[in-house]
Amino acid sequence: MALEEIELIKLSVSDLLHELCSRSNNSMLAQKLLLENTVNHPLVKKFPLKLSYQLAFLKDIISKLERHGQEVLDELYAAYCHLLSVPNIDSGTHYRHFAIDDCGTITLRESSKLISQGTTGLCSWQAALALADWCLCNCKFLQNRHVLELGSGVGLTGLCVSLHCKPSTYWFSDCHPAVLCLLQSNILLNVTGQNAYVPGDSYEEHAAVRHTHSDDRNVTPSACEGHKQTELCDRRQVLLRTRCNNTETRVLNLPWETVPMSNIVTQISPEVVLAADVVYDVSLFPVLCQAFCHLLFKRPCILLLACTVRNKETLDAFMQLLKKAGLEAAEEDLPPPTFLYYSTDVPVKLYRVSANT
Repeated sequence: MALEEIELIKLSVSDLLHELCSRSNNSMLAQKLLLENTVNHPLVKKFPLKLSYQLAFLKDIISKLERHGQEVLDELYAAYCHLLSVPNIDSGTHYRHFAIDDCGTITLRESSKLISQGTTGLCSWQAALALADWCLCNCKFLQNRHVLELGSGVGLTGLCVSLHCKPSTYWFSDCHPAVLCLLQSNILLNVTGQNAYVPGDSYEEHAAVRHTHSDDRNVTPSACEGHKQTELCDRRQVLLRTRCNNTETRVLNLPWETVPMSNIVTQISPEVVLAADVVYDVSLFPVLCQAFCHLLFKRPCILLLACTVRNKETLDAFMQLLKKAGLEAAEEDLPPPTFLYYSTDVPVKLYRVSANT
């Protein structure tokens, strides 16, 4: 392998974008590496991103090259034309891949719509990315702890923590049948290593996703495939049992209003509770606040709440409700994105919620 290629492989995608437009002698190699590690990456081929996103990405790259007077790699044009010819069949879902430095990749199937089947829980939101990034930056805080997540959605935060932060146990929870189905599917996708290294990756030494999957006796598979089938058995509260890198992992069907009555929550006795983007619907504030109270007044527990500030009045209303209930929300420092990229155009706040003593 040439020295120039070794040096280019070390660059991030954003650096490669700069390289391919600014240094003509390396431009073709940079274009090749960029294509191999984005649209033509084996993981993207196997679990494709949204078609419109891939087309927009390639169109932007080609436009940048042409504006800078650079020769465009034939394979770039070929990839773009190929995607243009792909039938735009709306399956309702697409994949997203989150590369965590040299620790591997988390692959999630998500809804292509922000609101689907009457819920917003079928895609990853900004606060979930911010909370996951904070957890990855503070792995020692979560190591060997019992962690419960409220409103896990499609599973980004929980997979980041259970795969990379070494908690003792991790309990995902949600209540919408479609969300629970997709959540279980995403966990199994990552735990079984189906999203692991595929031959052809230019970053071979960094691409493997190293997961320890338990034997079949310890795995209770999802009752449904994907989120098109929405009939989960509500009589079962624990829907999935598996292991993520030696972390005992469970999926709970846990509506917030049932938290105070749940024997399983009592058995879990969580030391850390995580919640991201759960403060959005004023009608749900009372049951969410009641769940927080039960978790924090009954046991020594740390609750971390990540909120995207879309509407300051809505967030303030929830903070006032917590205060009236005897809970204190202290804002934590949230560093710039470190492991995961996410937009900071809309602010995200992280709170450590505790019971007033």
